[in-house]
Amino acid sequence: GSSYPHFNWLIKTDINGQILWEKTIGEANSYSAFACLADGLNGELYLSGSTTFYDEMQDPIILKLDSCGEKQWCKVFHNPGYLDYAFHVLATDDGGCVALLFSGYDPQIDRICLARLDIDGDLLWKDCYNSQDTSLMNAFAQSFIRAQDGGFLITGHCGYEDPNQPNLFWSKPYYIKTDSLGNFEWEVVVHKDVGSEKGGSAWSTSINPSGTYYYSSISHYYPGSKSPALLKMDLIGNVIDIYDIVYGYAHSGLTYATFINDSTLAAGVGWGNTVNDIMNYAVLIDTIGNIKDSTFLVQDIYTIYMDTVYDNKLVYMYNTYQSGQFDVYLRKLNQNLEDDTLYTYPFQYDTLCPYPIASDTIVLDDCGLIVGMEEVKPEKAEEQAVLKVYPNPAQNKFKVQCLKFKVGLCVIKVFDIFGRKVKEKEIPKGQNEIEVDVEGWRKGLYLIRVRDENSVIGSGKVIVN
Repeated sequence: GSSYPHFNWLIKTDINGQILWEKTIGEANSYSAFACLADGLNGELYLSGSTTFYDEMQDPIILKLDSCGEKQWCKVFHNPGYLDYAFHVLATDDGGCVALLFSGYDPQIDRICLARLDIDGDLLWKDCYNSQDTSLMNAFAQSFIRAQDGGFLITGHCGYEDPNQPNLFWSKPYYIKTDSLGNFEWEVVVHKDVGSEKGGSAWSTSINPSGTYYYSSISHYYPGSKSPALLKMDLIGNVIDIYDIVYGYAHSGLTYATFINDSTLAAGVGWGNTVNDIMNYAVLIDTIGNIKDSTFLVQDIYTIYMDTVYDNKLVYMYNTYQSGQFDVYLRKLNQNLEDDTLYTYPFQYDTLCPYPIASDTIVLDDCGLIVGMEEVKPEKAEEQAVLKVYPNPAQNKFKVQCLKFKVGLCVIKVFDIFGRKVKEKEIPKGQNEIEVDVEGWRKGLYLIRVRDENSVIGSGKVIVN
């Protein structure tokens, strides 16, 4: 729908763009909109977005589907009375995910957060990022990627106070870097030393094939004009340069760019002088922003999304709004920006599902609640108090004693620092202790979660020497 949609349309196509199956996702009495889709190693799908299922002001929601397109679980981060969203999600190797959350709670507090969920949808950790720079407010995150060191780089924009005119704020590209557990490492505000002369908004970031630089897609703001641009930054947050791609337009933006070889990026770029005449193109650009080739896609105001597929072809998705009607287009190009030819080879699809996948409706009910937007640390004291882990550090084995739960079934899960599950064991009924063998494990820090039949009841950590 054009406003406050109740349902979402999930489409699976073959290599030629023909629909294999489709799912309607939603609930008739509440609003929901999914903004991002991520696929896991075992065919599972994660969707992130927002819903009014529990709160008319919208809450972040994460939905997991299995390889047959069936709902496994959904989780809602409930923060009553505020506009909150889950903009982006990344799947992890253990079958879990990391979600990028945004809260409208306060102009300066807990607006951008990362939340790590395990394979069962249990919250492992959640961290929010509040700048110590008092000139920064209204931070907003568009997307995030996994960094070279296993951490995360968040891309977006913020309002930054004009150094010459107090209480006057301008939009600036903004980046946050965390480690693999979501702990803050550094932030960068681009053009913070100038006022209205330069600013912008960053949309997405890629890492070059050699793994030495971040390349970010931005809208570069000047007085009276905007330029789609490519921002180059090293791995510790130093901005090397910004390369404008076209100049002199009132409206323009480079939203998504990805490397197709060492020296070339494919991207979607749009520019125009009014919102009704924005011309959108598929382009190939070099690493200093020069257009090497381009193909016209559509004249419309809506963002162009793009990605590469397994055979290095380029797929562009875009919306149009004409005469009161929305349409969605998928267009596949080769690396010469020519329409790809149809494939006649009989590919097999959905081989991870043992039965034909049906086109049906997924109802957003029975979603688990994660209440509030507060931070949840792996070493949270009250959770550690539930568990006793010894010896710690451990060499060959360690024991976990579940002090809170005495009569029912406990399940222990152990994760490495990258969130990969390395062990899962049951503590049988009537027992409150279990031994874990660590032979063959890499040295380092491991996170422990224990849950009963209803919820997570404790967490801890152990060092393996």
